[in-house]
Amino acid sequence: MLKTPLKASTGARQTLRLPARRRSCCAHPHHAPCSSSGRGRRALLDAAFETRAMKRNQANTFSGRSYDGSMEYDFGSAEGGPARPRSPWDIVTRPVAQLQRGIESRVEADPDFLFKIIWEIVQDQFIIVLTVLGSQGLPTFWTPEQCANACLLHATAILNDALLMYFLAPVAGDDSGSGGNASKKALAHMFEPSAAATLPDRARCWLDKFFLYAPLGLLTAVVSSVVMAGFLKESLNFFYLSRVGLVGLLHLGISSNTRYQIINGLDVLYYRMFDKGTARGATIGSRLVNQVAGGKLFLMLSTLIL
Repeated sequence: MLKTPLKASTGARQTLRLPARRRSCCAHPHHAPCSSSGRGRRALLDAAFETRAMKRNQANTFSGRSYDGSMEYDFGSAEGGPARPRSPWDIVTRPVAQLQRGIESRVEADPDFLFKIIWEIVQDQFIIVLTVLGSQGLPTFWTPEQCANACLLHATAILNDALLMYFLAPVAGDDSGSGGNASKKALAHMFEPSAAATLPDRARCWLDKFFLYAPLGLLTAVVSSVVMAGFLKESLNFFYLSRVGLVGLLHLGISSNTRYQIINGLDVLYYRMFDKGTARGATIGSRLVNQVAGGKLFLMLSTLIL
């Protein structure tokens, strides 16, 4: 009579048998339900899981930086899947954040960077105002075409000045991706102090800036002409438009590139030889001469090509 209950209880024990991993921890009657060795194994498993998740996330996205450390690239997942979708707010704020980082890096390398770029723009705008007033008279008597031409001239000058000043300014740290190797760090301008830079490196700097500024000059000149033609409701002449683009290319790529490279080299001497106030006065004078010379060279190019 006692065999059947014993068999039933034995069967119950067999059906409730724990897995081997849990049984090794809890099967012995003298062991605690959760021993220190069990907690250690659980911590190791959790750490391994987190490590695998981190590696999986790193494999899904590849991030890189451009020569000035402000550009990021997203090539999607390693399995060839599409890049993660970005919200419209990210698309708007990303360039602003990149510009902010670029300005901060330039201010760190040259504390007077903001002073120089602001003065450059204000001084150029003042010269344009005097030039337009001398040629067209007071704004009260301007035609709509003359007003549009003046506004476009101001906008183009601000854009060109900002581009020339921004991309020729030295950047703090090693943003070329060379891992701190100064011999491979790209020069911001030809006369940037660098013990590792050779003469071909400095010539290459001018050439690199030419390939940067020449297309920008062509683009701004063509866009300005198209905007004016649209405002005046004039037909576009492709041959004339190509000559206008050539003037912009030569002016920004060769004339402005060379002149502003020299200005940056003079600034290096000013701030090394003089105190801050005297150096600022010297750079103001140099930039005034540079803008007057640039205006005359632009008129010469326009007369020869147009």
